[in-house]
Amino acid sequence: MVRSLKFLFLAILFILGACASKMKNQMKDFRDKFALGDFAAAQTILAKSELKKDKKSVLLWHLENGTLDLAMNNLDGAIVNFSRSLELIDQLYTTKLASKAASLLINDASDEFYGASYERSYAHYFLSKAYYLRYLTSGNKLDLQGARGTILAWDTYFADLQRSGTKTLYTTDLMLKVFGGQVHEVSEIRNDKQISLQLYKDALNILEGQSGILSLFNKKSVEYIKSYEAEKKKPADKLYERTAAYNDLKDFLHFKILAVTREIRSTDFDNQVKALKPADEVKKKAMGPKTNVVLVMEEGFIPPKLGRPFNFGIRGAMGSVKDSGAKTFIATVGVEAVTLFAMNKLGMVPTQTASTGSFLFAHDVTRLAVQEAAIEFELPMIENVPLVQRLEVFILNDQGVVVNHLPLPVINENGDLARVVLEEDVVSRYVKTGTRVAVRHLGAIVTAMVLYQRIKGVSEGSDFLAKSAAMATYVGAAKGLSMLERADTRHWTTLPQAFRMAEVSLKPGLYKVGIASYSGDTVPKAPTKLLGDIVVNNSGKSLHTLRFNQNN
Repeated sequence: MVRSLKFLFLAILFILGACASKMKNQMKDFRDKFALGDFAAAQTILAKSELKKDKKSVLLWHLENGTLDLAMNNLDGAIVNFSRSLELIDQLYTTKLASKAASLLINDASDEFYGASYERSYAHYFLSKAYYLRYLTSGNKLDLQGARGTILAWDTYFADLQRSGTKTLYTTDLMLKVFGGQVHEVSEIRNDKQISLQLYKDALNILEGQSGILSLFNKKSVEYIKSYEAEKKKPADKLYERTAAYNDLKDFLHFKILAVTREIRSTDFDNQVKALKPADEVKKKAMGPKTNVVLVMEEGFIPPKLGRPFNFGIRGAMGSVKDSGAKTFIATVGVEAVTLFAMNKLGMVPTQTASTGSFLFAHDVTRLAVQEAAIEFELPMIENVPLVQRLEVFILNDQGVVVNHLPLPVINENGDLARVVLEEDVVSRYVKTGTRVAVRHLGAIVTAMVLYQRIKGVSEGSDFLAKSAAMATYVGAAKGLSMLERADTRHWTTLPQAFRMAEVSLKPGLYKVGIASYSGDTVPKAPTKLLGDIVVNNSGKSLHTLRFNQNN
């Protein structure tokens, strides 16, 4: 009977593993088709995927469908999917996440998909954008209200996150402030423009402080993070070595602050110039014609989550064993005997001793794991984040002549942000998750040790047979546990790696938009890649979203 149950358990794990592998391959195919712009094929793959059948991945299903709807300009469908996503986020976060934290099951591969904090955050951006784009098409003020209301909900999301006591460096978002400013700025209501101005000022403050954690803006981001973790306050300015990407975004935010100030508080313009000390060309642009075209660029795809293996010493977990039989056995033979048996007879020595990332990790714990018997388990991380390049955006008229070009600043780099967030998660969960996994392994270790002692005691010279039987028993259980403890690598595959934004003043007409990469500080003179067409009319400020991948 026991053997049958064990076989059934392993069979179930095998089926779950096969389904997860199949889903992973399907989502890669989906993203590949999406990247090529073959949205019809991407839609077919998604509709037939394991993701659609997975009741634990409903949130992820709506996030992927919403992104696809936006790419296909199905704004109604996008609004439905992202509205549902936010409903699910609220339900999962407020009713389930706390209880799962207590039971240490967050992000388990067989559990609900809650989304990482950045994934939950950006559902708000896409819903707001869908409402905003529909407003530009329909002129219905209810859609504009929907866009503004979603920005408010986005801000509330971060406020709730901070009130929850969650320890994180990701306490707000540049895109929330900058895109929120754009949404409020389009209104003719003076109060909305006041809000817009404040949002741009908030974004500048975030760039000066929190964004020091990102390597895109700070060449010393690792040192900055470590100082922040150690001192619990904004690090010294010497640890913020600004990059060209920082300067491009700073110039853009200076322009936005000055342009809106000039529009609604013209008498305060000179004071703002003195306070900001903008570059001459930024001041000149702010004093020039009012911009009427906003370009929002969504670049590439966020790098995938990977299951990274970690070691955890079993000694520290023995006091957490709940099984009465195992607990009594450990108390009888002693912690030292169990540890030595695991190392000498089962070969349980640590294998994962490399650095865990940018943070001041629980180093004493990992050092202990290196010195004694240790189990291995996975946690999700993003390790390889390809660098985004500095870009210039070009506007060409219908004759193919360049009529304007300017830097295309990155508002937020989601790959680097996701790496930071997931490293934080590892730091907060390593000990608790490691303890839980170690306790499960200890049950198998005790069983193997009891078997070893029983066989060893039969006759002299039977150590080899006893060791072999114990090893077989433990290895069989450990295989099942390793499948059970895989990292949850489900992720929003079509979330962009980076958001960029630029503003220009254009006469009505048809234009093409292109980009080119900088070579050092040298400004490119012509586009090397055309992204698509935009139509500018007389209806006031318009927003155009273009998605691109520099590798395609």
